[in-house]
Amino acid sequence: MTPETDAELAAQRIGTTIGTWKIERVLGIGGMASVFLGRRADGCAAAIKVLHPYLLDISELRKRFLREGPIGSALATVGPLCEGLPQVYESGVAEDGSAFLAMELLDGETIFDRMARKGVLSVDEVLRIAHKVLDVLVVAHTFGIVHRDLKPENLHLGRDARIKVLDFGIARVDALPEGTAELPEKTATKAGIAIGSYEYMAPEQAMGKPQEIDGRTDLFALGATMFRLLGGRYVHGDLDGPMLLVAAATRQAPPLASLAPAVPSAVCAVVDRALVFRKEERYPDAATMRFDVYALRGGKTPPYVTAIAEGRVRPGDRLPTR
Repeated sequence: MTPETDAELAAQRIGTTIGTWKIERVLGIGGMASVFLGRRADGCAAAIKVLHPYLLDISELRKRFLREGPIGSALATVGPLCEGLPQVYESGVAEDGSAFLAMELLDGETIFDRMARKGVLSVDEVLRIAHKVLDVLVVAHTFGIVHRDLKPENLHLGRDARIKVLDFGIARVDALPEGTAELPEKTATKAGIAIGSYEYMAPEQAMGKPQEIDGRTDLFALGATMFRLLGGRYVHGDLDGPMLLVAAATRQAPPLASLAPAVPSAVCAVVDRALVFRKEERYPDAATMRFDVYALRGGKTPPYVTAIAEGRVRPGDRLPTR
């Protein structure tokens, strides 16, 4: 299918109804889905994400799409996450067979769009973004939910300055908060298949080792996002396709300071720790990385990377508690 065909298909939906939502206009068209402005009879407006009809017969894509809504809806009920996730109103399969997701209509831009406009972002802004994402990851990882596709395109900056994490469609889920709905049928991630965005992909993910993916995989992706926002290029430069996947699976990320010498060394140390090739030597969990980012935002020394530098903690170990 060509983009023109997708646009024509999307245009045909204007004025129709999906679920309880009447489609008013097209908001955007992506590789897997089109997004529309929809309105309910009570006047509530929402972003309606609809899987392209020619993808409905691809079982794994359909399953992943249908999982996004329940995961986001379940996590949004957890108090600390309410600010960091868009509200999900409805999801499922409409009467005409369309797979759809109705979610909060966000006013603002993705971090990718902001990056495209501004180039590199300021240290303060990147630290604030990372802090808000880590707020989400701390709780999500508690339930064994690994996003697996963190990147600037999946982070939204609202006009109210709130950061929201988008698209849990390929998340790995071990459990959900008690009392939430069951997920649709689980998707199968086969060994040897890399799922996610190569530019931000951790080595274990690039090598197609699903059994090794855990919360530290998300921390790598967040580190790769910070690297791009501060350094002005992807971790593995301009490589793409198979060459990029090979690099992600085999090469250590370069030090951030080699590309962004003006970035404070303590900030570089935090990003570099998240990007260590062996996951056992990265931050042990999102809470530990958040503690370092919180310290940096307050103008203080990040305790974890400092303890490693001083030899008080081995890489990957947790800080001792008093």
